Amino acid sequence: MLLAATLVAAACGSDNSQSNSAAPTTGASATSAAATATSAASATSANSNAAAGTTATSSSGADAAAFQTIIDKAKQEGSVTIYSSQGTDQLNDLAKRFQSKYGVKLDVLRDVDANLEAKLDVEHQSGKGIADVAVLSDTNYVNTKGQAGYFTKATGPDFNNPAYDQSKNVNPNGSFVVSAAVFALGWNTQSVPGGLKSYADLLDPKLKGMVGVPDPAVSPSIVDFYMYLQEQQGADFVTKLAAQQPQIFPSVLTEGQNLTSGQISAATAVQPLVDEKAQGAPVDFLVPSPAWGARFWASVTSVAPHPNAALLLADYLLTTDGQEAVARKAGSALPNIQGAVTDVSKIRVPDPAKLTPDAVAKFRADFKEMTG
Repeated sequence: MLLAATLVAAACGSDNSQSNSAAPTTGASATSAAATATSAASATSANSNAAAGTTATSSSGADAAAFQTIIDKAKQEGSVTIYSSQGTDQLNDLAKRFQSKYGVKLDVLRDVDANLEAKLDVEHQSGKGIADVAVLSDTNYVNTKGQAGYFTKATGPDFNNPAYDQSKNVNPNGSFVVSAAVFALGWNTQSVPGGLKSYADLLDPKLKGMVGVPDPAVSPSIVDFYMYLQEQQGADFVTKLAAQQPQIFPSVLTEGQNLTSGQISAATAVQPLVDEKAQGAPVDFLVPSPAWGARFWASVTSVAPHPNAALLLADYLLTTDGQEAVARKAGSALPNIQGAVTDVSKIRVPDPAKLTPDAVAKFRADFKEMTG
């Protein structure tokens, strides 16, 4: 299941930049580097912690020295490649910040989960890695392939930040949450000057024919979004929403564009309209709590050609600096991150058991019948 594929793929373009300058290594080198990093998991030397802007717990000088060894080896490797379905702008900002801090080039390959997963499958099976770190919203893939040995455990000083809940955000295979794509409730301030307070306001008779909704046929994730609406507003909410004769859009991007232009007055699902508001567009938005969102899981690949740089990048993603890059207009893994619209503790956790193929097919059929 490609959670949030519609949101991410529609909202952002692709950056097909990638690096393969170093000779590929076997999983053993990545595992060895991970083992070194594990001994440094609580490392928080004053210099590295202050520069990263984190609040990780203090540790022994030996731990700090061990993580410094990872940093030194990463600089020798010189580059690191990330495969990610996060936003292009966010990833490019991450690359600039990471290189500025460590002098290690970060090459970005941005694409939807399905395409990245196909590449990861080939690289793992051949033992010739290009990706050092993969960031995906497809929880099922991350869990299944993690159990199959695709990934190696990532640790570092910033994993020990008390504000980062490892019990909820790190899975047994070492993959870890770094951010989350979220849907916001949006409205056009010219046609809805009083704004909206909740999804229930979409049922106002004055909005009939002027509410935008995403098409559940696009992705199971959108079906999950409608299930979320029913959880929050009642089992009959989608039926009532359908009676509003909503306009159905293939992506949250087109939904947001039509909201900005005034083609619709309100939207059930748009990416947070931070930039649009800043540019003076007549729009506003609300991120409910709990929000609907899809968590992004980061993983260090077991065939990483730059295993030390991969571990360094993994840790950097959990610094304040790294979070400000990847969580802009999204949900952050840490609280109080500038530019984030919420954090993952406030985002609903989906129930995969409710999204069986039969359940998805039934909802889509019912939705089609309700909306004509």
